[in-house]
Amino acid sequence: MENQMLDELEETSHGLELQAAILHILDGRRHNIILSEQTLDLEEPSIEKYVKRYVTRAKKDMRTKPGTFLDTSSFLANLDPYFSNELSLPEFSAAVLKDLIHYVEHEEARSFEVLLIDYRDDDVPYLSVILLEEVDTLTYMTSSSHGQILNTISFGHTSMPAVSKPVSSFATINLLTKEIQFVDEGKWKDNGHLMKDILLEAEEGISRKEVVESVKTIACEVAEEFHENPTVLLSKVKNYISETVKEGMPLKTETLVSEVFEEQPKMKEVFLRKAEEQVLPKEVELPRAAVTAAMRKQRIKTDTGIEISFPAEYFQNSEFIEFVNHSDGTITIEIKQINKITNKL
Repeated sequence: MENQMLDELEETSHGLELQAAILHILDGRRHNIILSEQTLDLEEPSIEKYVKRYVTRAKKDMRTKPGTFLDTSSFLANLDPYFSNELSLPEFSAAVLKDLIHYVEHEEARSFEVLLIDYRDDDVPYLSVILLEEVDTLTYMTSSSHGQILNTISFGHTSMPAVSKPVSSFATINLLTKEIQFVDEGKWKDNGHLMKDILLEAEEGISRKEVVESVKTIACEVAEEFHENPTVLLSKVKNYISETVKEGMPLKTETLVSEVFEEQPKMKEVFLRKAEEQVLPKEVELPRAAVTAAMRKQRIKTDTGIEISFPAEYFQNSEFIEFVNHSDGTITIEIKQINKITNKL
């Protein structure tokens, strides 16, 4: 079991340097608040891998949204004293968790652990805050009665979530620029946002996932407006995004439209106008997780019920697939250079 746990923790980002980490217990259901006065022992391999795993997953998560601290943020007020070593990690975390502790004790009885991680990535200092909500678990219990052994089920236990379980609330703060990337999808009282409103006191922007989806939606809208095939244009967009991410480059709206609408300046103009109306960022960093199977492939369904799935880059090469528009409004799809067809059951 321990080896399996270590295997799950093995997926970490190379080049990360952990500085310190601390774990606090906020058990609002039992009114058991335990703030650690010491940091975790990162010399212990299992603990180091566990902590690094969460840092890596936060970096790759497509759900993250950019955030900006409000001027009144208590979290922001404590960042500089912490970064300048006026506050230790235990002191800093105790100070910024006060409102969160009050919330779970007086507003909504929930229980979770708070993991704070100070690390460097390419020499840039970051601080991550991860909320690990406890899960209810069962276990067995063995007892002896009247000379006989009884195995039974014991209820009412809790544990930390499995490392494979997605985290619903976390934040990463650049300690130099104070820029925030966070996810706040926990279901809280009155649809509240625990990370954004209670802990960070920040405003949010659009997530990386929402940016990609908006770019794809706008591409289809522009194609239909100019009576172009939206399938072809969408494939060009998806292929461009995939290649950009694989090269480690940020997604820039201006560069994307220049590539996709190279010979269609009017379509480019409309795309940029729509992107501005939706307040899309001009540039966004996308992790390699953005290049999913769905991004690499294009799937279409005709009104005759035929479904086809193929690599998005094939749209750039008419030697493999070609769409032919006819004067009567119908479309012919030609799939070429086929040597073998395999039935997929």
